[in-house]
Amino acid sequence: MSTTAILFDLDNTLVPEMVSYESAFASATESTVRRLELEPAALRDAVFGAAAKLWLASPVSAYCLRVGIGSPTSLVSDFPGTGDELAYLREWASAYRRESWVSGLEQLGVQDSVNVAAELDRAFRENLANHVVPYADALPALERLGSSYVLALATNGPADVQTTKLRASGLERFFPLVVASSEIGFGKPDPRIFHAALERMNLPAAEVLVVGDSLEKDVAGAAAAGLRCVWVNRTRAKRTSGPAPAFEIESLAELHHILE
Repeated sequence: MSTTAILFDLDNTLVPEMVSYESAFASATESTVRRLELEPAALRDAVFGAAAKLWLASPVSAYCLRVGIGSPTSLVSDFPGTGDELAYLREWASAYRRESWVSGLEQLGVQDSVNVAAELDRAFRENLANHVVPYADALPALERLGSSYVLALATNGPADVQTTKLRASGLERFFPLVVASSEIGFGKPDPRIFHAALERMNLPAAEVLVVGDSLEKDVAGAAAAGLRCVWVNRTRAKRTSGPAPAFEIESLAELHHILE
């Protein structure tokens, strides 16, 4: 049976993840760093480090690991959706963000850290939408494939943040169907997120090709769901264990050759 649909991953497949957060953080904190004479990287590491510790200590950390929501993504999400865990996160998020910023600032000896934290928290959340740039090969590949194949997206993360990344990167128009792990309660490599995508696409597994960067999440998860996967190996990493991808590429520009 021939391929009729392509199920893409988002982070580090179509858009770089940490680069986006780091760029948004640098822009949001630029004037404060200059005014208070702080080291930009030291502030970022302190805030992100504090956020990660608080995140792992939260009562819903097991749920977050299950759906693939982590830090610093947690610093920019409002956690929309149904379910007890997301409801808890919505209640907890404001205090969590404040404590992360205050802790990071205090580590660097900043006075009036509470007021500075509130200012930077707001700026960071607003800045993400201006600092998500897709990989150079993403837009040309999607434009080429979009006329011949059904394109969909399955991604780990909170739905609001992943939607922001798609919109900010200019890729949203290619994906009428987006399945975010927070919406269904399971993230890659759990096969249930792939099954949910197949159900919404109303297509059999044999017609769908998965494209992703992670051996552990995309390749192994797709295999568990009975799907073929193209491993986007931009860094030329070596595979030492786990299921083998159906194909391996260094650039999304190679996808049309595989499909042809």
